Amino acid sequence: MGAARHRAPMPEVASPRVPAGARLQNLTTVMGSFHGRVLAARLGAEGVIVVLKGMSDGPYPLQGAVEVLVPAEQLELAREILLADEVEDAFVDPSSWQAPPSPPGGPARRRARVHGAPAALVVVVVLTLIIIAFVAAAH
Repeated sequence: MGAARHRAPMPEVASPRVPAGARLQNLTTVMGSFHGRVLAARLGAEGVIVVLKGMSDGPYPLQGAVEVLVPAEQLELAREILLADEVEDAFVDPSSWQAPPSPPGGPARRRARVHGAPAALVVVVVLTLIIIAFVAAAH
């Protein structure tokens, strides 16, 4: 009971371009390393340097909090990029999100055959029973 709990330091993943002594500020905190890496990629595409702190990358990553840090001089730019993305997402019509058409013989066609098979089987069984009934009635 008297033993002190030891907590491992939170790992950092930094862009290789982070200048030594750069003052980093928290842009946002997300849940999970996947979301952190998506934001880092988006901001990096615009030239923003990103450091992710608190990631757990391993065979079984834990979904913990990940801090997205940027240099203080790029903080406003990073906020503008994220805001612009949110505004664009607000105006996207969800009905325009369409899956590409399936190729001939693709999943849609196979699905029709699978769902059509039981109906064809019922027709064959019913016709067989009708024929058997006529043959039995004739004798």
